[in-house]
Amino acid sequence: MPSFKRTLPLLLLLSATSLAQSLSSLLGSVESLRMLSEILKTQPDIVSSLSTAKNITVLAPSNDAFSSFMKSPMAMMANGSTVGALLSYHVLEGVYKSSDFMKMPQFLPTMLMDRRFANFTMGGKQVVEAAIEDGKYNLYSGLHMKSSVSMPDVVFDGGTIHVIDSVLTLPMNVSTTAIAANLTAAAGALMHVGLVEAVDTLQSVTIFAPNNAAFQAIGNLLPGLDNDTLTSILGYHCVPMTVGFSTSLSDGQELMTLEGSKLTIHIKEGVYYVNGAKVVMGNIITSNGVVHVIDGVLNPNNTNDTPNTADETQSAAFPSATRVSNVPFTSGLMTMTGSMTSMPTSTSTAAPGSTNAANTLRGNIASGAVVGAAALFALAIVA
Repeated sequence: MPSFKRTLPLLLLLSATSLAQSLSSLLGSVESLRMLSEILKTQPDIVSSLSTAKNITVLAPSNDAFSSFMKSPMAMMANGSTVGALLSYHVLEGVYKSSDFMKMPQFLPTMLMDRRFANFTMGGKQVVEAAIEDGKYNLYSGLHMKSSVSMPDVVFDGGTIHVIDSVLTLPMNVSTTAIAANLTAAAGALMHVGLVEAVDTLQSVTIFAPNNAAFQAIGNLLPGLDNDTLTSILGYHCVPMTVGFSTSLSDGQELMTLEGSKLTIHIKEGVYYVNGAKVVMGNIITSNGVVHVIDGVLNPNNTNDTPNTADETQSAAFPSATRVSNVPFTSGLMTMTGSMTSMPTSTSTAAPGSTNAANTLRGNIASGAVVGAAALFALAIVA
């Protein structure tokens, strides 16, 4: 289990003094949570809701976490409604103690209901991913940004608090997430056929997004595609009315796409595939669902394509495809130097949520963050 030896004395003190305390009084009495307490005072509606809420879990950023956040472009462009949404995203529906965390990821419902960041069909909840990794209790929020629990299980009269080391990131729409994840070919293709707004505003959607290398692998075919054909191909990567996190996908499962044809999930030795394309990074939470990054462009005219597990790199699903050197569809598209990550070509064999190559990718995201133009662009759409 994760170790908290350095914080154990303070944790024992908090546990002893917080029994039967209200959330506001507890936060006001803990110096390391002073900034959270002050920010909550600017949101009386949230404070009122939390004062009577029961069976909740508060993910409480420490003072250091807020200090780092306040220096970011996101904080500089935030407004009152954005702050309210962000605070709501830090409250889980239900009590989740540290003993409830598992190595397998869980997707825990939050109190975030703002449709800019939680655009779902009836009953759908915006979530935070939780998992034990490398001896730490980790949480993944929008843009797949990682926060770690630095002090777990602080009890108050409405539930429990976990102190975390960074502020959660609000989930963004699909196009913003794609640009932040360096999926510029996919984002550019959506823009090319005028599908950006349609995909961004769909409710409860699963997107299997090819990485740039996947589009390069069929690059010779792309100039010959008319808009209707490209629209059909892109629609085949989108599953509407379904938020398919890795934990809800199963081997042999068929999913109906926006294009109208089915795609098939394959799970081989813990590695996830969609038709014959490998999932190289899974469970990226968006404002309206989830994105899984894949290493091939799916072909709606080749729905029987299956993975070849003997090969590290899967063959393209399109006959006569040859690779090009330039990334397609990126002319005129905003690019970034501070992207979330670059998809590796030989180490990305982990299933969504697994603890080897996927952890490496997640570490790249956490260390690289979303900086400069990416953060400014993300906040511009919600300010």
